[in-house]
Amino acid sequence: MSEKSTYEELKRQIQELKQVVSEHKHMATVLRKSKERLVALSVASFEAIFISDKGVCMDQNQAAERIFGYTRAEAVGRQAMEWIALKDREQVKNNMLSGCEEPYEVIALRKDGTTFPAEIQAKMIDFRGRSVRVTALRDITERKQAEKALSQSEEKYKSLTNNLNVGIYRNAIDSKGRIIEANPAMVDMFGFDSKEEFLKRSVSDLYKNPYDREKFKAKILKTGFVRNEELQLQKMDKTSFIGSISAVAAKGKNGEVKYFDGVIEDITERKKAAEALQKSEEKLARSKKMESLGLLAGGVAHDLNNVLAGIVSYPDLILMGLPENSKFRKSIKTIRESGLQAAAIVQDLLTVARGVASIKESLNLNDLICDYLSSPEFKKLAHFHPLIAVKTNLDTDLFAIRGSHIHIWKVVMNLVSNAAEAIDGSGNIFISTVNKYIDSRLRGYDDVNIGEYVMLSVSDNGSGISSDDLERIFEPFYTKKVMGRSGTGLGLAVVWNTLQDHRGYIDVTSDQSGTTFDLYFPITREEISTEELSIPIENIKGDQETILVVDDVKTQRDISCEMLEILAYKTRAVSSGEEAVEYMKAHTIDLILLDMIMDPGINGREAYERIVKIHPGQKAIIVSGFAETDEVRKARKLGVGNYIKKPFTLEEIGVVIKEELKKQV
Repeated sequence: MSEKSTYEELKRQIQELKQVVSEHKHMATVLRKSKERLVALSVASFEAIFISDKGVCMDQNQAAERIFGYTRAEAVGRQAMEWIALKDREQVKNNMLSGCEEPYEVIALRKDGTTFPAEIQAKMIDFRGRSVRVTALRDITERKQAEKALSQSEEKYKSLTNNLNVGIYRNAIDSKGRIIEANPAMVDMFGFDSKEEFLKRSVSDLYKNPYDREKFKAKILKTGFVRNEELQLQKMDKTSFIGSISAVAAKGKNGEVKYFDGVIEDITERKKAAEALQKSEEKLARSKKMESLGLLAGGVAHDLNNVLAGIVSYPDLILMGLPENSKFRKSIKTIRESGLQAAAIVQDLLTVARGVASIKESLNLNDLICDYLSSPEFKKLAHFHPLIAVKTNLDTDLFAIRGSHIHIWKVVMNLVSNAAEAIDGSGNIFISTVNKYIDSRLRGYDDVNIGEYVMLSVSDNGSGISSDDLERIFEPFYTKKVMGRSGTGLGLAVVWNTLQDHRGYIDVTSDQSGTTFDLYFPITREEISTEELSIPIENIKGDQETILVVDDVKTQRDISCEMLEILAYKTRAVSSGEEAVEYMKAHTIDLILLDMIMDPGINGREAYERIVKIHPGQKAIIVSGFAETDEVRKARKLGVGNYIKKPFTLEEIGVVIKEELKKQV
């Protein structure tokens, strides 16, 4: 080979060598950069990464050192199983042998012996001509805690929904309204035996009126929710109940409404309880109204009865001095009757207020009915209603009752008058009495005393009472009667309160064919009084006994003294309870006629309480315009005898005083 050829060959080889060197430099650079990236990735990784060969650790990253606590020097050469808790090593070994590359969970073991949940994933790779295992292991403690919390939350939610007494549901908004989910309370509420059976139904099947479902759907689609919507729903057996529904429109991924999520509560019993409470509140309101009226009536009675005393009492005195042929007798009697009628109206107000002082005695209800049917009041009623016939069916073996003659007489009068007003044109009123034994509840009363009663029934064949009016007929001044002819509107209020005062009961039934009032009075075994209604004045005169009249109204003192002097009593008079006490400190009196209410100053009870300390056993009579109050009852316990209501007649005051003076001290 020539020298030139040798030179060219050498030059070519040098060039190739340079190229090889250049390629090696490039590869070294790439390898270095790759190694740097690998180291960076290894350092930055949050997962522990191990390289192992035949189960022995060849290398680990910094995350492995941080997670497990072994330095790189400590880790290299150790068995890979040392990083796995004993109970999971068999599982890891099996996965290694099978070549499993899917992630799975194990319990990892740290250098200090503590454990933690981990997710492990391994893969075989070729490294420098041999196969090695690269294993990645991540700490999943936080994930497991989150999963546990989620599981607990789901359990709580499930427990909550399953144990709630309200129904929880989800239904599709399609035309069928498929029920997608429901809790046990929902299933039970609608009477189904199983959830599977319930989910086969459409939500429209749950509505009593299918049209309600369409309205409900339209409303929720418009507003996005409904709250406490009350609807008539029906169970599987078609029985209905009232449901309160609250629901929201739930949207899918595309933003369109797909479901209705809601709760349903059966409020049937609550509604019934609310209605019962409302009725109770209405009764309470009526009671308060009566109480207010009682306060008004009491104030009116206190003043008006003192005024009426002159109109009622003086005519008796004047008539005693007039000759039988006097032309003034008729006028004086008219004044007296007018006064008594005015007093009767006040008494009606007081009866409504249930504060009237009334004396109860043994009575036969049949006698009262017959007495009323022969009275001028009934004749006047018959004159206004000539086409109405009154028919009676009275039990001849009727038990006696204990009551106030005047009040029960007015009960009969008001019921008959009310029946007559209910009949338009011709008709019949039926009055009957019968003995009854009550051992069950009566309509309108929560508690009824079991026992024997006399039932008074007054019925008519009129047009009946509307349900609205039936709720209010016992209210004072509530009336549908003819103004100016049929009274004050207190009639049925008097009936109601008289029954209350006599511890009786009343039941009213009414329809288009008429109305019936059934009144129940407790019976008594006492004998019926046979006293004369009118007593000759000579039989009630005194024997010059001295009576102290205590009253804060001068006209009342004057009237009382004059009436007592006509009855042959000596009188003294004072204007207050305090004056009476002072007078009694220096005097002895046969009897005190003691006003109950004297304002200002002490009342009759307080005055008497002080007097009996001076004169034990002192005889006294309470004079009251209206109430047998607690104060009256306390006074009677202290020794006060009877009481008499204002205004009183000469006969009434004479009888009461005569009886009291006869009593032994």
